Amino acid sequence: MDYQGGGESDDRVADFVKTATVRLTKLKKVVSPYFPIMARFLLILTFLEDGIRVLFEFSAQVYFLKSHYGLPKWLAGFILIVTVLLSFVGAGLVMTKKYEVYGSYVLLGFLLYQQIMYGHISPVNSGGFGFLFRNLSLAGAFFLLIALKRLREGRSALPGLPDPGNRATLFTYFQLTSRILMVLLAAEFIPAWGGFWFVVTIPVILCVLVGYKMPHTGIVLIFIYFLHNVLNSAFWSIGGGSSEDEYKREILKYEFVQTLSIMGGLMLLVSSGPGMLSVDERIRRKNF
Repeated sequence: MDYQGGGESDDRVADFVKTATVRLTKLKKVVSPYFPIMARFLLILTFLEDGIRVLFEFSAQVYFLKSHYGLPKWLAGFILIVTVLLSFVGAGLVMTKKYEVYGSYVLLGFLLYQQIMYGHISPVNSGGFGFLFRNLSLAGAFFLLIALKRLREGRSALPGLPDPGNRATLFTYFQLTSRILMVLLAAEFIPAWGGFWFVVTIPVILCVLVGYKMPHTGIVLIFIYFLHNVLNSAFWSIGGGSSEDEYKREILKYEFVQTLSIMGGLMLLVSSGPGMLSVDERIRRKNF
């Protein structure tokens, strides 16, 4: 009798998984045509927000560079103007498609600048490692964007790399690297979540890492990132007019917009596929 009950439970789980898979497949068919443009827009969103914020807080940013690094006021102002212009120009180039590679290089340089200048003071709630993981997740998206563009043009995945004669094989290593980098955001917030969400999230992350049912698990991970964003980076919920509340609101806003950009990178990964170094590819070849 107990055995039969266990069998019925297994059947219910199987039915639930099957139903969820069918619904995710339908959802993917509806939204996948819009993935490329949505991915690019979300990807550049954090750079636009950062540039606008620096412009509105220009005096405070100049004071920070002057007091923290001992830079002359004119040099601090010049650096800020250059970085704001580069963030806007890079974002615009990424959206053009034709010059998206150059835009990606510019924004990768911007990420490096942010990490060097602000990484050690932990401008996110999770600390220095959280800031690094977030920047690496965004970097993974831009590496994938560059590799996709160059592969379409018949060139090697990244400039300076040798061409082994099989560009598709080389490209799949960048897909794998991008998968690894873009799940690093989860390493930033999982320790703060309770046991239930830890148990739910870990299998999804592992599936994305190994490339198993990538379109479905990728979309689920995007949803988890969105849910985390709404629950843990709700900057609109911070009330009060004190300087401490204002500072906390700005940090949460920064995290919220940056997570949206990382979600854009995941959309790009879902639309490009997991590549040959994945469980999905092994299953496809076996069935073929």
